[in-house]
Amino acid sequence: MFAGLPGIGVGTLFYVLIALVMPVVELVKVVQGTSSLARWRRIIRQWIYAVSIVVSIMFAERVMLWMLGQAGPESMNPARLLNRELMSRAPSSILAAPITASLLLLGGVLLTVEATHLYKLARRKRLAREAEPEPVFQNEALDSSSQ
Repeated sequence: MFAGLPGIGVGTLFYVLIALVMPVVELVKVVQGTSSLARWRRIIRQWIYAVSIVVSIMFAERVMLWMLGQAGPESMNPARLLNRELMSRAPSSILAAPITASLLLLGGVLLTVEATHLYKLARRKRLAREAEPEPVFQNEALDSSSQ
């Protein structure tokens, strides 16, 4: 998504968030009694991958700041949009703006997908109601299709 900043695009962000939430979802399955050791192995492997992605992005940011002589550009965190004093208290990160943009884009994509799903579900229900044949007779005793 952002040139020169691999690993913080929408796809990677989605993968990392899903992988980090997987253990929580699996705990529900443990309570229900449907979890297995094979599932936990896969979850731990995906969780390790996700954590390594986050750590590598943090490491790359520190290397970039070191190469820039720690001067780097002024922090581009979202707090800057709200208040200058709030920005001075926020942690300094040159990747905060791209990651925030990726989060907003991912949220927009997920919101659009869910809204489309709800629209299609409502449309399918409406079409099913319209497709139901109306009874020929108002009295069920005379209607042969109900027998």
